[in-house]
Amino acid sequence: MTTHPKNNTTLAVKQRILLMALLPGIIISLIMGSLYLWTRFSELEHQLLEKAQSNSARLSTFIDFALTESDLQQVQELSSLALEDRDVRAISLLDEHGREIIHAGPKLSVAEDLQKFPTVQTLVSGDESLLITSPLYRLESNNSRIIGWLRVEYSYAPTSLKKYRSLVFSALLVLLGLGAGTLFCLKLGHSILHPLEQMMNRLAAISSGNIHQRLDTTPTSLLYELESTINTMLDSVEQASDAMRKSVEQTTEELQETLETIEIQNVELDLARKEALEASRSKSEFLANMSHEIRTPLNGIIGYTSLMLEGELKPQQREYLTTIEKSAQGLMSMLNDILDFSRLEAGKLELDNSRLNLHSVIDDVLSIMAPAACHKSLELVSFIYNDTPADIMGDRQRLSQILINLVSNAIKFTNHGSVAVRVMLEHKDDNGVMTLKFTVTDTGTGMTPGQHSKLFKAFSQADSSRSRKAGGTGLGLAISKSLVEQMHGEIGLDSDLGRGSSFWFTIRSHATDNKTVKPTPSASKRSVLLYEPLELSRLAITHQLERLNCVVVPLGHRQDVARHLKSNRFDLIILSQEDRSLTTVLTEAAELSQNTPVMVLTTTSSTDEHPNVLPDKVSTLSKPVGQQRLLDALANIDSGKEFRHNLNRQNTPQTKQSILVVDDNPVNVKLLKTMLTNMGQSVKTANSGFEAIELCQSALFDLVLMDVQMPGMDGIETTRQIRAMEHTGSSLPIIAVTAHALPDEKKLILQSGLNDYMTKPVNARQLANMVSHWTSQPVQNNPISGESRPAGSQANGSASRNDPVDRERSIQLAGGNEALADEMLDMLVKGLDNDLETLQRHARHDYHKGLLERVHRLHGSCRYCGVPELEESCYQLESLLKKNEQIDTSDIQGQLKRLFSAIQRLQHWYHKNSDLENNNIYSSLPLQAVDS
Repeated sequence: MTTHPKNNTTLAVKQRILLMALLPGIIISLIMGSLYLWTRFSELEHQLLEKAQSNSARLSTFIDFALTESDLQQVQELSSLALEDRDVRAISLLDEHGREIIHAGPKLSVAEDLQKFPTVQTLVSGDESLLITSPLYRLESNNSRIIGWLRVEYSYAPTSLKKYRSLVFSALLVLLGLGAGTLFCLKLGHSILHPLEQMMNRLAAISSGNIHQRLDTTPTSLLYELESTINTMLDSVEQASDAMRKSVEQTTEELQETLETIEIQNVELDLARKEALEASRSKSEFLANMSHEIRTPLNGIIGYTSLMLEGELKPQQREYLTTIEKSAQGLMSMLNDILDFSRLEAGKLELDNSRLNLHSVIDDVLSIMAPAACHKSLELVSFIYNDTPADIMGDRQRLSQILINLVSNAIKFTNHGSVAVRVMLEHKDDNGVMTLKFTVTDTGTGMTPGQHSKLFKAFSQADSSRSRKAGGTGLGLAISKSLVEQMHGEIGLDSDLGRGSSFWFTIRSHATDNKTVKPTPSASKRSVLLYEPLELSRLAITHQLERLNCVVVPLGHRQDVARHLKSNRFDLIILSQEDRSLTTVLTEAAELSQNTPVMVLTTTSSTDEHPNVLPDKVSTLSKPVGQQRLLDALANIDSGKEFRHNLNRQNTPQTKQSILVVDDNPVNVKLLKTMLTNMGQSVKTANSGFEAIELCQSALFDLVLMDVQMPGMDGIETTRQIRAMEHTGSSLPIIAVTAHALPDEKKLILQSGLNDYMTKPVNARQLANMVSHWTSQPVQNNPISGESRPAGSQANGSASRNDPVDRERSIQLAGGNEALADEMLDMLVKGLDNDLETLQRHARHDYHKGLLERVHRLHGSCRYCGVPELEESCYQLESLLKKNEQIDTSDIQGQLKRLFSAIQRLQHWYHKNSDLENNNIYSSLPLQAVDS
């Protein structure tokens, strides 16, 4: 229940009046009552004491007289008569020896030690009584002696009763006074509160909205002035209310008009927003579609150009094809930028974070950009500070893309001088999260502050005039900015016109836990004489050599080399080619290498003049120098290996590597073994993960090609078992070979201990590059021997596009070897009966895992046999099975039927053509044209 505010106010006023009126009276009454009681109690106690002393003195006189007469009967009567006084409790008479001779009344409650025999009257007060002891004297021969003692005990009870009566009387008087005061206060409060209540009732009515009412005023009222003031205030309030009401009405009308205008604008903005979103979506779809449509024929151009470059060509033809390949690669790079920008705009670009080595990333970027820098005679160097961790978690591809964009721009706008890449640790928090800062500094033309604002915007360039010297889409920096922001970093630049530019960006990452141990090439200090006239290159190479346990003497002038060699002995001499011919520098190195190994730092422009055989104890290393390549070069020098470069790849000596191929599909095993054997490698094969583990336990391999999806033990689990057997500091490169890898699966592959991955079908060039990269040895990519024929030598005519076999594609996948292509197709078709029966059985029993394994196995076989219909059916079904755990969905059932139909069509086509001449299923059929 809620109390009305008016009642609360009245009650509060009443309480205040009562408190103000009664509180002083209560305090005074309590003080007066306490004073009265204290005086009365003191008076009663004094009266008792005086009475006790006087009565005891009179009684002792009477008893002394009676004892003189030896009248004990009279003493007893006097004692009994004294007990009639209510204050007297007991009387005791003692002789001169302290023995009691007469006692009247109850036993004494107060004890007194009479050993000292008092000679004067004494008083002893107890809790309930007062004991008075008086000596009795007898006069003898003008002397007096004590003949006894009279002890009289007086009770406090009568006096206490009188005190209680006085207390009750005082309390009654106080209560009567308080009651009278309360009645007076209530009457006074009523006379004040009654007009106040009336005023509050009227004000409550006014507050409910009836502001036209007024208070009744009476001149004789105690609150007359207050009532008059309130009425005056109400008049003012009423006037203000009328004015406010008119203002609100006017403002409401204006606001209504404004809201209607805003509503119209909102509708227009909503329509414009929908049109903009639709235009953006259409633009993104257009960019994606156009990129895909252009990429398809462009891949064909690049692929067939690469194939033609592998054959025998005239110099002019090779130059034309090289130009075509470079132009196509440039166009592909532009398409990639447009596609990346479209994906970034749509928010669909995701980073693939995995373990990466910063030195490797920087070295790869500088190697890619080295020809462009050498063409303009620019110095291209890198500095990675010592406190920067070597291995971090990040997206290697996107980090390289950012660096390539920045370094490419720096080279593009720098005509002379240098381009330097620096990496440093800027900050590390308590959780181990690091902020790494990358800086690309050039000595180019620089930019004005007005040009700064145009950067990092899509399709915008610092110089957009028609006379600009550098071209481009203007997407590189915009893409880099978006990628840096996805890495939780920032990007910016410091540049002044004529002073060069310094682009920087930061990323947030953390160091990997299981760092690969890479020993230095020499346990002891190595003394190195370094001649490099370019200052930044000299500093960078000196820094890298010092990190590899070397004591470096850096020289910037050629004439200082001979002087230092006369006075000092060095373990290694490093000479820069400068702008001299390579032949001249090698001749000079050969003279110096009689006692000390010499390493010549060459430029990328000197490749054509590189001799087939180098002088003894002379090796070469191309600039810019990377940390890992420098480490490998020093290791080769320590092991006594010689660097002999042969520009004719067929005559290049190479080390045979021991490679293990693990795949449950015999078709894949056959092709990979043939390719690797033709490259001069030593190959062993395993059909399962268990067999691969046994081979790794019994033999040492330089590289493992691992199929990911195998029955029993898959490739990922096999890799984990092999990693568990490795010794600390050693790491066997294991490359995943998979027919179908979704983005999440690729991330899982790299995070599960595998070093890299290839997607089927694997061509000879891709395989050779992969083997060369992970074994650090050159690999010859020779054409596969066999019955091969050049393109265009096929029989005239064309096969139907509905045929399940693409002849040209199968020969291309077999590296140009027709016999190998025929053998792989024969192996595929002969196993289709078992595959079809297994697939149908798994589908009937809803065995998802078995169905996925068999489809993956069949898909891997199709990737090398040129059967596009069967390959596409396997790809679609495998994608559906990886996304759905249930087989009985309509999509999977429909794709199963298409797969069964593709198998049956291929079998029918194979049996139809199996009786052709020489048991060659293709020889009488024309090649199918390539559909671009």
